[in-house]
Amino acid sequence: MSPRYRVTINGREHEVEIGDLASSPVEVTVDGVAYEVDLADRSLPARPVATQSAQRPAPAPPAPGAPTPGPASADNAITALLPGRIISVEVKVGEVVTVGQPVIVIESMKMEQTIASPREGTVNRVLVSPGDSVAYGETLVEFE
Repeated sequence: MSPRYRVTINGREHEVEIGDLASSPVEVTVDGVAYEVDLADRSLPARPVATQSAQRPAPAPPAPGAPTPGPASADNAITALLPGRIISVEVKVGEVVTVGQPVIVIESMKMEQTIASPREGTVNRVLVSPGDSVAYGETLVEFE
């Protein structure tokens, strides 16, 4: 079993699992999404060093194909959980959505991820279209 870590990046907590560092590329899973990573500097220690303030059990990864709740920001928006390309937009302006309802399907590293609504509300703006490339943290949908 690969080591798992909980890390906070820009105020958001993520679960990271790191594969065999002796292999190349190294498989790294972030919030259930797998990436292949080439290490530029192999002179670093063979194992990462991490400290945790409290031991918490790692949550079970989402079932394959299950929608991933999108993060809600202070301005009532859903942002991209990972960089990628928009496959589909499942909502339209004025639509009332419920918690867990699929909102956006994004492709990253040849894997599709469905982002679900983290809250109930009315869609105020849809800022992306199928085929758009998005960066991590980019706003995708805003609520009233």
